Amino acid sequence: MSGGGEAAPAPAEKPVAAPPVDPVEELAKKIYVELASQIHAQLDGKPKPDHLKVAEISFRLAEAFQTGNLQFNTAARARADAKAKASVDVSKIEIDFGAVGTAAKK
Repeated sequence: MSGGGEAAPAPAEKPVAAPPVDPVEELAKKIYVELASQIHAQLDGKPKPDHLKVAEISFRLAEAFQTGNLQFNTAARARADAKAKASVDVSKIEIDFGAVGTAAKK
């Protein structure tokens, strides 16, 4: 056995939690890229719309799609209902701290 040569393995780093994803933002981003590419691909010489207006319409379309998706897509509605049932509303939880203290004294 030799006394050195191999270093101890580095401790494993904890995975960093990904930030929450906003589905409307993600969809609006895709819509914006599509619209912008179609607008700028036109070589008709007409003035192009303001970029902020294209972003605004992208978000409006994404929000409308999300609303319509829940209204007309039964699978999406079922997923939303299941998620709502699985979540707990902590504002409705009542804790009797008096009972907690008396149980410890018995």
